[in-house]
Amino acid sequence: MQVNSDPSTLRTSEVFLALKTVGEGDRISLTQLTETLGDRAFGLLVLIFALPNIIPMIPGVSTVSGVVIGLVGLQMMVGRHAPWLPSAIGDRSLPRAQLAAMVDRTIGWVAKLERVARPRWTFLTRGLGHVALGAMFVLLGGILALPLSWIGNFPPGVALVVLSIGLLEEDGMLVAAGHAIGIVATVLVVALVVALVAAALASFGWLTS
Repeated sequence: MQVNSDPSTLRTSEVFLALKTVGEGDRISLTQLTETLGDRAFGLLVLIFALPNIIPMIPGVSTVSGVVIGLVGLQMMVGRHAPWLPSAIGDRSLPRAQLAAMVDRTIGWVAKLERVARPRWTFLTRGLGHVALGAMFVLLGGILALPLSWIGNFPPGVALVVLSIGLLEEDGMLVAAGHAIGIVATVLVVALVVALVAAALASFGWLTS
């Protein structure tokens, strides 16, 4: 199955599995991924780059993930119909073997969410709801771009997976759940950063009681 055969007729899990066949060679560029995903590229790009932050199988991907997700969100907010990546980012590539391993390891989670997803509350996936989704992608992408550990990346990663599948399946209820998880994740990360800063200041004797 090729992604570019007709991605609009396939379920999210089918398109996700087909990512392993994109392009040729040992690496897949981000531009290749973007160009083959069709009109579902916004949600699928977020899903692809959120998952490595839940299962950290591709080292050092969190910063790139955050930048790509943030760019996707910005383009959703301004009303673009398809995502665009600048060459400095689009020319970057992912190892095919690691991408395939990530797909195989996470396809079960994607399929489980997909089974409960159905078109409902579509006002949260279209119009202003689509813009709000973009804003949340920008926020959570910014968090992923921070130099945090896997512990700090996991909560926003979960939120992004739920949000992206909600967008792809036009399930506003999943989107609402993703927004809630995203807000909680943001609060947790802010608390973590504050605690780390306080600990650093205390270690230098700059923080007094």
